[in-house]
Amino acid sequence: MLHAQDYLRILKSRWAEAFFVFLLVFVSCAVITNLMTPTYVSSMRIEIKQPGEQIDVTAKGSGISPLKLDASMGSYTATQFEVLVSQRNLRHVAEKLSLPKEWGTTLDGAASMLKNCIKIQPVEGTAMTDIIVAHSNAQTACEICAQVTASYREIRDREETQKIQDAIADRKDVLEQSAAKLDRKAENVRYHIANSKYLAGMWNSYSGQPESSGGEKQRLYTLRSSQTALKNELSRVNVHINQLNELKDDALLNYVVSSELLSAESFASDRVRQLHRKMLDEEDERGQRLLAGYGEKHPVVLRLDEQHARTQKQLFDGLADMRDAMEHHRKLKQDELVALEKDIVEAEAELREQQLEERTVLQAHEEYKKANEIHSDLEHKHEQDRMRLSARRAIVDVYSEPVKAGAPSSPNTKLNLIVGAVVGIITGIVVAFIYNYFDTSVKSLEDAERHLALPVLGVIPQDAGLLALQGGNSPDAEAYRILRTNIELKKSLFKARTFAIVSANAGEGKTTTLSNLAYVYAAAGYSTLMIDADLRRPRLARYAEMEDAVGLSNYLTSDMPLKDAVFRTNVPNLYLMPSGPQPVDPSGVLGSYRMDQLLNETSRRFDIVFFDSPPVLGVSDASLLVSKVDATLIVLQPRKMPLKALLRTKSIINNVGGQIMGLVMNNVDISADTQYQYYTTYYSYYTSDNPQDESLDAKLKQSKRSESKKVEKKSVAKNTTPVQTAEADDDLY
Repeated sequence: MLHAQDYLRILKSRWAEAFFVFLLVFVSCAVITNLMTPTYVSSMRIEIKQPGEQIDVTAKGSGISPLKLDASMGSYTATQFEVLVSQRNLRHVAEKLSLPKEWGTTLDGAASMLKNCIKIQPVEGTAMTDIIVAHSNAQTACEICAQVTASYREIRDREETQKIQDAIADRKDVLEQSAAKLDRKAENVRYHIANSKYLAGMWNSYSGQPESSGGEKQRLYTLRSSQTALKNELSRVNVHINQLNELKDDALLNYVVSSELLSAESFASDRVRQLHRKMLDEEDERGQRLLAGYGEKHPVVLRLDEQHARTQKQLFDGLADMRDAMEHHRKLKQDELVALEKDIVEAEAELREQQLEERTVLQAHEEYKKANEIHSDLEHKHEQDRMRLSARRAIVDVYSEPVKAGAPSSPNTKLNLIVGAVVGIITGIVVAFIYNYFDTSVKSLEDAERHLALPVLGVIPQDAGLLALQGGNSPDAEAYRILRTNIELKKSLFKARTFAIVSANAGEGKTTTLSNLAYVYAAAGYSTLMIDADLRRPRLARYAEMEDAVGLSNYLTSDMPLKDAVFRTNVPNLYLMPSGPQPVDPSGVLGSYRMDQLLNETSRRFDIVFFDSPPVLGVSDASLLVSKVDATLIVLQPRKMPLKALLRTKSIINNVGGQIMGLVMNNVDISADTQYQYYTTYYSYYTSDNPQDESLDAKLKQSKRSESKKVEKKSVAKNTTPVQTAEADDDLY
């Protein structure tokens, strides 16, 4: 990029060519302006109002509301703009102003001539429009502008009045048909209510609903509940009877006792209960006798056994009677169930008949309500139509009246001369710079290698963001992987572990390049350390989203251990030593013996170490740094720095004993610059084959870059970092 002195030098050396081009353009503009016919412009600003509701004659007699809006506002207004300059309206304007006689043409010819001098220009963001009339006569332009609106208002008012009159007549016919239909609906409701035996026989005028007695549903519900209970009882009785028929003697007695049938008053008689208790007492007495020492053959025990056998036989006979009683009970309940089911069938029939009558009445009543609503709406709209016929209708609102122009609008001599002068100056400057098109800046990879005699190790695409935010799968990451591979191939020649990333001047992108290069090294498994040695304008900690309170300056100016100044980042294998507080003498600090200790210790503990430095041509800090590290990478942007500045940068590094490994071409527009198209194979290879995926990837990439820039701007504004400082990795020490 050229500096101000270079621009002034070019203009000074090419002033004759620039002045000649300026004079040619300016004189041409003046001559053309003098030959143009003057034109006067008159304008007025109006707003076209949308008409109210109009009758839809196709709905006549259909029983629905016959009113509708004529059109939506947007399409209606756009249509009326065309009506303003239509042949019909312009014929009316020409007739009112007697233009055919004045211009010596026919009425249609005058209308065609009017259309050529009228322009309709809607006001953006509003419903208003400007009517602009351009004519060689100022008074005629003003009269035409006013008459265009007046003619449009007159024609439209006449048409809308006729529409409303037709609407009133049509509405009256529809209203009479609706009234007759409403009477028929009301009579139909009264007829069904009067002939219903289940409804209350009245029409509630408040709720508008017929009333019924409502006892049929409750009666059916009660009958069905009784049916369910009776079926459940029969089910239990059937189970007991089946068991009593199948079991004999002791098993029968055990079932009766266990099922608690003895407690049921309906089946078990008092005699059965007494016999059961007597049998239990006899068994108890026999047991007591045996406990008292009586033997099985003792006369008392034998007498008790005979008595127990008689009691048991009487009990079994009683159980048989109980079974007969249960059979009789079941028959009674079955007869009762049959009668109940008959009542249910009758109740269901009555309920269906009632519901049918209710539905018939309700349907008739609903039809009456709808007809009544339509009739009421028609009456209301009919009254509105009558009022609208006599009311003033808004057709056009005028916001500015046309005025007679005091001066021609074109040609604007002053403006044309100013434009001619500006165009002439710009054209002259462009012509001057065309002669100086071949400048001395480095524009391509070949230029850099040829003039600087250094290899280009990597080409970084334009607007490449931070990989820590984008991720390692982005296409930008492959450019840094190629750079990493080239460094690894040459690293053994330089025996390098520590690298300085430098540039000739600020803004070349060395800090971003360092951050992304360290990222791909860490992603490959290298133990990587980034050191921010730019003690004047540090940015590395901000890119890593870490605090800058403790770092390199603390380590170099004190006996602080290395582990207290190195911090783990959010990326595995990647560590950072921030710049720390700005020292009074950055150059003196970088040249201290502690700097040599730092290089030795970090070389032992990390696989690779990257130093971010200030610009080489700006301050002496970079010279001290490149003299101490193992190798140096120069970051440059094409078409930015003059070749002399780059050569001076190389000379400074060589003079202090620095070893330049190669160049990194940064911020290269590889997609548009044909000089780099052969170098973009990797970039297209990592692009999705699906056009939709490509669009999505591009949006995601742009979003992440924007996010990165927002984080950086926010950090600069607050002079702080968005996350807390990470802890040092103790495993490395």
